Amino acid sequence: MKDFGDRSRRWGLLLLLACLPLLGRAAGDGGPYRELAVVVLESPQLSDSVSTAPPHISRGLAAGLAVLLGPLGAHRIYLGTSPQVPVFYTITFGGFGVLALIDLGHILFTHDLDAYRDSRRMLMWAPPRDAPAVTPP
Repeated sequence: MKDFGDRSRRWGLLLLLACLPLLGRAAGDGGPYRELAVVVLESPQLSDSVSTAPPHISRGLAAGLAVLLGPLGAHRIYLGTSPQVPVFYTITFGGFGVLALIDLGHILFTHDLDAYRDSRRMLMWAPPRDAPAVTPP
């Protein structure tokens, strides 16, 4: 499920490229006898080969998604998460808005967003269960 986000982005881009010729057409442009050719160009970024470098995560885009669609969990989808997290965000409207605001704060003020990439935890800022307990000296 780790590469689910890559696959969905890839299929979304292919779908967008396939629909681009249809966006500029009026209702009368096509007829029953007019052919429509869709050409999908293969890009090196869309190949099925496994890349070693993870895709870059934009802090601005993640923050914008958290502000605009945070209660629906769109920022968590962008960061790559398990599918049940956005469902929970949508049902509870982002934890009544509180979880989306806390996520926004962590997105804006955390130095490295890689800690939140592909997080399977419901609360992305919570420490993992298998992390060693921190005890004071």
